Amino acid sequence: TVANSATATAAIELPYDSDAVSLTNSSATATTFVRVTYYNSAREVSTGTAPTATADYPIRPASTIVRGIQNGKHKVIRTIASAADGNIYITPGHMV
Repeated sequence: TVANSATATAAIELPYDSDAVSLTNSSATATTFVRVTYYNSAREVSTGTAPTATADYPIRPASTIVRGIQNGKHKVIRTIASAADGNIYITPGHMV
């Protein structure tokens, strides 16, 4: 769970073997934007930057989406919202 913020959040590492992520925006008013960034090594995950902007993938207020992501890659997700209202729930997993 990450609080929606009008400034970019810290990068959250997703499991190496995950191939999907569910994103739920609990805000009634704020749109949350997400970006998944891929890295070749675990070392890059801890030292690299994962930019986030309000031009990234939008999650509308009070909605949930499931997005496919690359399995077998080091990856992080960052978020930014149109307002500091509600939370974004990030749940990595597998497509079935």
